[in-house]
Amino acid sequence: MFNLMSNCCTWVSKIQEPIRKVTILVVGLDKAGKTASIRGMLRGNSTIILTFSHVFLRVDNYLVTLLDVGGSAESRGAWRELYGEAHGIIFVVDSSDRQRIKEVKEVLDDLLNQPRVAGKPVLVLANKQDKINALLGSDLIEILSLEKLVNQSRSLCHIEPCSALMDLRRWTDRKTLRGLRWLLRVVCLDYPELCTRVAQDSKRPLEPREREKNGKTEKVRSIFKCFVLLTTLNFKIFSLKSQKKG
Repeated sequence: MFNLMSNCCTWVSKIQEPIRKVTILVVGLDKAGKTASIRGMLRGNSTIILTFSHVFLRVDNYLVTLLDVGGSAESRGAWRELYGEAHGIIFVVDSSDRQRIKEVKEVLDDLLNQPRVAGKPVLVLANKQDKINALLGSDLIEILSLEKLVNQSRSLCHIEPCSALMDLRRWTDRKTLRGLRWLLRVVCLDYPELCTRVAQDSKRPLEPREREKNGKTEKVRSIFKCFVLLTTLNFKIFSLKSQKKG
């Protein structure tokens, strides 16, 4: 009887908690498995628009928008335009691709040193753990100097070993979703401050030192404005549907 009452109280408290809207930016090198990781969280459902992918999902009391951006060298300039919109970051690593691990370290170092990322929580998905030659999470922490980087950026960080393809095949113990839940819990701890940062950064243009050297930011910005308008419209529709179901 006590356990039943306890479970009922927990259920009621979760219902009474406010619904929080959270935007997560999903980045990483090309072919690291970013889109597959998102599909693993959703059991295969995603919506893709041009080079940007936006996915809406409900996780507990969070309405989450996942932004999946291309990971090629040419596409990474677009990341800077999106840093300010995100409450947290998911960085996907192909832990079986040892030849590109140095490039991963350089890209992650640049990411965590960005003013609009510093202080925000970062989830590192060590993907493709089903491969024989995959680096373990502990190996990646050392190789990527992860502890040093997160201390410099003052960002809470968690590394989650996973296999996005395996998550697509099973209905339980999806490690990609487990990593996302960790990120959402950490965002919740600092939610008002993160929302204030997002609101300020979305209105403030990038400073010269934040801009990509290739000069493509204006084109990226116009694409992103269209993307944000469409995302906001879809998000409102999704929220209305969720309220009706509730």
